Amino acid sequence: MKHASIFLVPLGGLRVERRALVNTTEASADRNKQAIDWPGYYSDPLPCLDCSGMLTDLWVRSDSPFILQERRIGRDSIPMGTVGQWHVVNGLITIGYTGDKPYFFRFKKEGLELVDEMDESDQSSVDYTLDKLAGEHDGYIPRMRLMGTFIYMADAQSFQPCGAKYVWPCVGGIDMSEEEGEPLNSFNNIELQESYRSAVKQGGDPWVVEAICSMSMGPAMEGDGADEYIYVERAPMTIAHCP
Repeated sequence: MKHASIFLVPLGGLRVERRALVNTTEASADRNKQAIDWPGYYSDPLPCLDCSGMLTDLWVRSDSPFILQERRIGRDSIPMGTVGQWHVVNGLITIGYTGDKPYFFRFKKEGLELVDEMDESDQSSVDYTLDKLAGEHDGYIPRMRLMGTFIYMADAQSFQPCGAKYVWPCVGGIDMSEEEGEPLNSFNNIELQESYRSAVKQGGDPWVVEAICSMSMGPAMEGDGADEYIYVERAPMTIAHCP
């Protein structure tokens, strides 16, 4: 099915009308075929209004979650993290919180190009592409600031990032092992549990926090094998609610 689309594009301060004949059926079918190539790790600086660039790292997973980290170059020491589910809308992949206007990315051979919801790219010479550097992650997501809900009940600890439908097992500390009798991280799981008890009325209550954490593999909660964990590196800060 073909239709004429009209877009108003900023050009040197002027608004220029541009008409394009788009075969929407064929274009969407082609992009949906490419969806199998989307999972992977992407990274590059993107333009930033109040900084010299936004260092952006994006993990797109084949089972639908994504992990996005954004750090303003020269201003942020720890990136802000977002975890959620990616979707395909009109052949574009969407990244962002449920309910908010997401980022829209167009698949390209070298990576993902940031576009608007009409699949229009920026007309300037600025590069809006995140380069694909590798396949799906190798079991480790570096530290970030992450908002979510922590729960401790019946000796089970879990963390559900804001915007995510999945729940991860969670422990305090980077590494729960010891070296010569000393823990490898100053913040440990006992301190995480104490922080939780002081923040909630009773066990099992949700505690909405912003945490400095990383994600990595650990022993499975049940049976053999391994699960992915959220490791909290310092006492989380209570926040009112998820954004």
